[in-house]
Amino acid sequence: MRAMGMSKRFAVRLAVGMAAVSSVLAGCTSTVGGNATEEGSSPVSHNESVPLFNPCTDLSDEVLRGDKLDPATKHVDVDSGDPMGWWKICNWRSTEGPYAVGIFSTRRTVAERRSNEQNLILDDVVIGSRAGLTSTEKNDPDKLSCYVSVPAAQGMFELGIHWRYGERQSLPQSPPCDLAIRHMRYFEPFLPK
Repeated sequence: MRAMGMSKRFAVRLAVGMAAVSSVLAGCTSTVGGNATEEGSSPVSHNESVPLFNPCTDLSDEVLRGDKLDPATKHVDVDSGDPMGWWKICNWRSTEGPYAVGIFSTRRTVAERRSNEQNLILDDVVIGSRAGLTSTEKNDPDKLSCYVSVPAAQGMFELGIHWRYGERQSLPQSPPCDLAIRHMRYFEPFLPK
């Protein structure tokens, strides 16, 4: 992990944060036709003719640096290499504070996120021209994460902030939704409509 510019301690904390990410993936514990389905949701029809944007490869280092993220700290959570897959997720460490920013690209929709019982919907939000929402996990007692979900032709994009547990006393807001909204406002123009 040190080769990526991360201390072992941060890598462990990032792994814990990514465990929280798995709950945002809504407990994708079953499959329908080879695709993960959200726990508590019914499988729905999705437009698979639109290629899935890959934040791991489609966002340049220049774009990442423009939002104060360190490209060398990229952590690929989900990328099957299949352009028709259902999820592509990458995380980067911020150079501004003790947190990571995750960008989720999925065929799931904002409506599915809103109806998922594992999420606590916090507020409606407009990012650019996209009406979306902010949420956190119901099972996060420390409220160290916040997610902004916005629609796209492929389904939706989500941006998640994952604050380091060991730095929770420095958390400016719990959950850190203002920070998540700020980062999503930056990235929204780079994400396909």
